[in-house]
Amino acid sequence: MKKFLSVALAAAMLMGSAPAVIYAEDTAPIAQVQAENAIDPFDSAYSLIVNAATLRAVAVENRGTENLDSIITVDVPDTNFSDDMIWRVSPLGGDLYCAVNKNSGRSLDVPDAVTDEGVQLIQYTYYGNAQQKMTFEKTDKGYTIKPGHADTYLADRDGKLVQISDKTAPEAQWIILPVEESMMRRVPLSEGYALLSDGQRRAFDNYFFSKMDMSRSVRNSAETLLCDENYFSRTPAEQKRILTTALTYTASGQVVGDVVNETPAKYTVVKAEQVPDYDIWRGSRTTCWVYDIEMEGDVEGQVHKFQFISNEEDKDAPMVTKAIEAIGVFPYALRQHVHKLYWKSGDTANSYNGGGNEIWIRLTWEPTRQQISQTLSHELGHVLEQNMLQDPDVWSLAERLDACPISSYGSSNETEDLAEFSRTYWTNFGKDTFDELEKVYPNRLKIFKGLLYRADKEYFADYAEYEDFIDELTAQARAAGSDSDNSGLDESKLYAIVDPATGRAFTVNGNSMNNDVPLSLEHFEYEPGQIFGIEKYDNMIKIVNSGSGKPIQLDDSALSGKSLVQYGGTWAIDEKFAVYEKDGLFELMAPRYQLYAAPFGTNLGQTVEAHGWRFVEVGESEVREARIKLGDKALSSGEEAVPVMAAANGAVWKLTPAEQKGAFKIVNVETGLAMDILDGSTEAGAELITYYYYGTSNQLFTLEETAGGVKIKNVQSGLYLHADGDGRVTQERDGSVFTLEDAI
Repeated sequence: MKKFLSVALAAAMLMGSAPAVIYAEDTAPIAQVQAENAIDPFDSAYSLIVNAATLRAVAVENRGTENLDSIITVDVPDTNFSDDMIWRVSPLGGDLYCAVNKNSGRSLDVPDAVTDEGVQLIQYTYYGNAQQKMTFEKTDKGYTIKPGHADTYLADRDGKLVQISDKTAPEAQWIILPVEESMMRRVPLSEGYALLSDGQRRAFDNYFFSKMDMSRSVRNSAETLLCDENYFSRTPAEQKRILTTALTYTASGQVVGDVVNETPAKYTVVKAEQVPDYDIWRGSRTTCWVYDIEMEGDVEGQVHKFQFISNEEDKDAPMVTKAIEAIGVFPYALRQHVHKLYWKSGDTANSYNGGGNEIWIRLTWEPTRQQISQTLSHELGHVLEQNMLQDPDVWSLAERLDACPISSYGSSNETEDLAEFSRTYWTNFGKDTFDELEKVYPNRLKIFKGLLYRADKEYFADYAEYEDFIDELTAQARAAGSDSDNSGLDESKLYAIVDPATGRAFTVNGNSMNNDVPLSLEHFEYEPGQIFGIEKYDNMIKIVNSGSGKPIQLDDSALSGKSLVQYGGTWAIDEKFAVYEKDGLFELMAPRYQLYAAPFGTNLGQTVEAHGWRFVEVGESEVREARIKLGDKALSSGEEAVPVMAAANGAVWKLTPAEQKGAFKIVNVETGLAMDILDGSTEAGAELITYYYYGTSNQLFTLEETAGGVKIKNVQSGLYLHADGDGRVTQERDGSVFTLEDAI
């Protein structure tokens, strides 16, 4: 999209007249510019950076697109001007901006952050270094532009963009002339935007354009994505994919910001006692000072009693006061649930931890009180969750409904997301940005307010209505998948799972055997990574890759657009799918987030919209249901951790190929519990029990054919199952010979 700028217009600007940008009629932006320029040049708009003295514009030498290319100034043509002369001035938070070239996608940069006079600028990939962060200060002739690494200013000298120390020099004055609205501002009129769900459109409108600093950062990242993807030249479906990806971007690893309240509640140290061999952190014992604290509440008569524990030798160390005061800036209604606060000095873990009724501070350095309060605002979220939220899947559902993240750390799981929201809540409480939380995170905010009400129904009485919202979402979360029907799929079959629109099939990338491998959609070639078996669990299914023996699951994220992954073992979470058959196709929904398996470009992604898949039979499965018999007896089991016995009335067991080639997991069909060698023992005589399946090697078995039947060998110990005359089953060096009788 090209615009026209005349030298006369630039001269008029220099003389102080109101800027009036002339737009070509067929390329006018969304916000139609009439007599005056309505575009904010500092809102990621595409602008010329014109020197007020020389009337030359900043550009990349030879229209270069590589790192280290030099930055020059050029005369502004009377007709079209090229993309290497156009810069996106994007906000980074506070008063800082970066200037990114439209042609190359690289940022203005002072090479090696040198401070020397006259050094010529370059372009470089934006990494957030100080020399790439610019401050624009208004003057009577335009703006000065100051890089963040030094007291220098950008200037036009002999056709080169350099840094100088004199901010008053005529050649250090710049006019920022916007010529094109940012892509992000124009997105709402695109067809891809119209294809987003209602929740995603609401999220887009608010997440990227709120008053909070983080919105500026994620908007800048999203603008870069749209530029790189050439958004407006894409099909509507591709535009939707790009926007969905943008809605997964975060501004930071963790939420930042200070708690506004700086006046801690008054407190008294009732008792200070030095205690030897005190467990200050999960078995880490040392001599500690234990302080009994009584801290005032928010109303007369309230007293927050808790212990502060420190391994400092000096009982009057400054950290003692700072840490106690740091928790005192929060309402009694919230902090009353903290019974112990620990300071473990010199701990190289350098982390905070919270849960139950305790919070730990474990650092090698001593933070300020504000820094402690900021992090306690996160840890108090853990305390609130564990004391007030019965079903964490409720928060997971709220994440999905809000359709945008809080921070990278929060996106790791729903527990950290809630804690990061707690930090967001308390670091915006009392600021003019607080009302933005309801716009950006409406569902999270309702649940959080409901939890605060549960924490103290008097202090947070105004939040009573939000407890009903928790109940509503709890019912919705627990009902998810209850109407699933897996009767249309057969455990005895192997399938290719195909997108009917493209003919592409579920594919484990590279036929990998590893965890966390994303799935793509590829033409079916009978590769092991494209063939899947089905395991039924009540009305749900697991989809297990025949090559690796691992199930597929969501990417442990509530956000649309993430790739589904192959993952098996202890930490598998979202590997069960609800099934809905419609017109011969099957929709697959993971209940925790209520997200569906759907195409996402050439990847298998998770989205809010249902998508039908064709299950094409490609072979027979090795899954088998049988009684494991020993003469007239058969193996039987009951509840969790109960020993397996050989008895007259044996159980039906499902033998399913596991991740390790040739190995099986053996699960009681009725209880869903797996055979397990007690305590993972490798010793002869250890009992066989049933327990929840975690994929550990003491839960895996191989079948060795022998005369009259099979011997069952534990993978971890290498010992065989043996049933004695009383029916007791243990692992021994030589095992019993069992027969498998298929269940009818």
